Amino acid sequence: MIFGTVFTGQIKTQNKQYIETKMLCIFIPIYVMTTMLVTEVLPSGRQGIEIKTHPLSIVAAAVRSIITVIFLFSLAAFIANYDEMTWLLIPTIVSLVLFVYLWFYFGRTTPYERFVREQFGKTFGIYTMPEWLMEDVCRNYYERAVVAYEKNYNTRDWKDQLKSTLPGESDFKLRYCITHLESILNNDTEIKTLLRQKYEESIQQPQVNAMA
Repeated sequence: MIFGTVFTGQIKTQNKQYIETKMLCIFIPIYVMTTMLVTEVLPSGRQGIEIKTHPLSIVAAAVRSIITVIFLFSLAAFIANYDEMTWLLIPTIVSLVLFVYLWFYFGRTTPYERFVREQFGKTFGIYTMPEWLMEDVCRNYYERAVVAYEKNYNTRDWKDQLKSTLPGESDFKLRYCITHLESILNNDTEIKTLLRQKYEESIQQPQVNAMA
């Protein structure tokens, strides 16, 4: 893409869903238009939801373009002058390493993100971190989850019950998602500590089951 708009900066892939940013490009990306959590790619275009601008996606879009140009230029220069300027092999190798890292490893989903997104994917069908969501979308998911919880349990005790619910139990995902959405909407750091604790419990569970 030399001139126009393009979705680029793909990061945080999980279950074939990932973040991409639509950018205006003139040789390289120069202007951010929107960021999207892509849930499906169809012949007619991408499907998904608009999310908050993700800095890593923008960095990936810009830096990948730059390092690709540098790598190709270095490779071409080395091939053209390998018998006289063997030192060109050094920048070629360095740019190749950066090229591989930026395209295949940069912006991967972390283990904690994978755990959180798994809960939301199984509950809502969208593998997202709630902090990526626009406020109105976050609130919409929260209200939907609250309605489902009250219908099943006739109470609003999800946070208290989450403390004693282990990851993998049938009631865990819904309680976890409501509590996490609530922490984002209220910016509650105390709840965030509980959420992180549940992730740690999910790591320890296989060890506990093995001992049992």
